[in-house]
Amino acid sequence: MFKILTILLLYFSHFCYSQSLDYTYNDSNDSTRIYYITLKPKGVIKGTVILLPSFGEKPEEVMVNWDFTKTAVDNGYLLIIPALGDRTFFYIDNKSQDILIDFIGEVFTKYEIKEEAFFIGGFSFGGTMALQYAKLTRKVDKPIFKPTAVFAIDPPLDIERLYNCMNVSKVKATNSITVQESTYITNRIENELNVNVNYPPNFFWNISPFSKSEIGQQSLRMLSNLPIRIYTEPDLNWYYENRNADIACLNFNDSFRMINWLKFYGNTNAELIWTSGKGYRISKNNQRHPHSWSIANSEELIKWLDSKQK
Repeated sequence: MFKILTILLLYFSHFCYSQSLDYTYNDSNDSTRIYYITLKPKGVIKGTVILLPSFGEKPEEVMVNWDFTKTAVDNGYLLIIPALGDRTFFYIDNKSQDILIDFIGEVFTKYEIKEEAFFIGGFSFGGTMALQYAKLTRKVDKPIFKPTAVFAIDPPLDIERLYNCMNVSKVKATNSITVQESTYITNRIENELNVNVNYPPNFFWNISPFSKSEIGQQSLRMLSNLPIRIYTEPDLNWYYENRNADIACLNFNDSFRMINWLKFYGNTNAELIWTSGKGYRISKNNQRHPHSWSIANSEELIKWLDSKQK
């Protein structure tokens, strides 16, 4: 923990010399749960990026683990990284999505954000939530700000696939981390979504950004005009040796299928970016892990965002 805090302090001291960093707290007496960090460029703001952390991750950790936070601001983007709850915030349930909608409405008003240059993205469950939000904005009548483009880094998109494979992994796997993660996620899905192994066939269709079991993938039609980019690093050998993970539990399955279907429905701006050897976690002594922010190249992603400006 001391090493992580040292890295954070060194990073912030360097970062704050060249950019404006602001904290906004929901409760002035609680600086640990609901707040967001705003990073402002020096000159003209050409766009806004809302960046959603992964499950259990705080905004400060995002800044340490991915150089995009500095790259985006250096290139003229207003960057907002929220902690929408404590470290147990679940991201994928309806309650969490309502919290995100209210938050986006708040920052749109505060910073006078332009909808034609509004981007949202995230890592892991944060990426899942970003794509959930994108689908929601295209099927509801109430005013919700629509993103210009969405990106996600190794997100679990098919919650049915995630639930089923982890129900197997928590019994079958021999790796303690895999068993622990699988047990926790299946329990949270059952508790938060009020579902068990006897769920009806269409239960997960409205919750998941993508569901393999959805007949004809009709819900993806609403995303046929939205630029979407998903990053994945399917290092099968690493997952086999380090996590004893079943291939069905790897998130690349969802991303591959979703992008293929989007292309089938005419989305020429749907992209799947395969990476190799890019995944490292700086906050954990640069530990190798293919499920990491760092698989996405910051400079190249900025060019993609620039190209999607309306």
